[in-house]
Amino acid sequence: MEEYLLLALIFIFFSGVTMFTYRAIARRRERVEARLEVMPSSDPTIGSTPELVLGDLTPALSGQLPMTDEGKTELQRDLRSAGLYRPTALMEYTAVRAVLTIAPLILGAVITFVWAENATDAVRVWIGAVLVAMLGFSVPRVYLYLKGKSRRIAIERGLPTAIDMLTLCLSAGLNVLNSLQRVAEELMMAYPELSYELQLVRRQADLRSLEFALVQFAERVDLPQLRNVSVILTQSEKLGTDGITVLREYADNMRFFMKQNAEAYANRAPLKMLAPGYMMGIGLIILIITPPAMMIAEFRRDNVTGDLKQESLESLSKAGLSSRPATAPPAEQP
Repeated sequence: MEEYLLLALIFIFFSGVTMFTYRAIARRRERVEARLEVMPSSDPTIGSTPELVLGDLTPALSGQLPMTDEGKTELQRDLRSAGLYRPTALMEYTAVRAVLTIAPLILGAVITFVWAENATDAVRVWIGAVLVAMLGFSVPRVYLYLKGKSRRIAIERGLPTAIDMLTLCLSAGLNVLNSLQRVAEELMMAYPELSYELQLVRRQADLRSLEFALVQFAERVDLPQLRNVSVILTQSEKLGTDGITVLREYADNMRFFMKQNAEAYANRAPLKMLAPGYMMGIGLIILIITPPAMMIAEFRRDNVTGDLKQESLESLSKAGLSSRPATAPPAEQP
């Protein structure tokens, strides 16, 4: 019975890994195909009900792990920074984290019930299950942080190009909203994250105002450069001032600042490479010192062993002479 259960678990594990890999490849292909398509004038997903990541079980699973209001606020900020703007993003994240936290504990209980033969094995299984559950609780938050950081870097890299294109559109006589729409269409292939954000800015500006959309854009991405750009565009839209020259100069300043950052990273690279160099020196010293040290240790061990053998032989000889029984003198012959 245990062999069949083990085979079933192995089959389920490899089937899950295969389906997860296939789904990841399919999603990547879908994203590439979506980028190659012409951007529609309106988003068909607006007003439709999004499909939950775990189906109908998502609301029930999301409530399994309690969370404070402050934790929810911070989590929503991290989700927005990572580009997860769906209205059900918080619920889906908490549901996935609950599954990754509770599933190892359930699996640990099953393994303990089926395979654990004594208390020591059960304790080891539960320790492993608790560690995996802690990783399942922590890794999704780390993933959100890393994804948000990479997304901010991608937007920061494409921002000077977007400002230059926006300057060209404004110089051609377009207003700010049409310029944003045109720039978003042109940047879809090169900088998809920035293009998506500019589309959101355009839609929010249509619904409310350009100032509100730019402020929301700066708060979502959390970049100081975007706050400056939003102030420049807002003042240009309100007062009718010439924002083209200011944007052009600001784009040049951003490129100069990025060049300085690149030079700083390049200057810090030799310092970071010193640590592996020191480690190589330590390894070289170990390689040089180890053979003589081993020879000296072996020589001393042989000398000590020889001295001990000599002392033991001497002690045995002395003990044999002292303990030898006295023999009677030979009888005199007539």
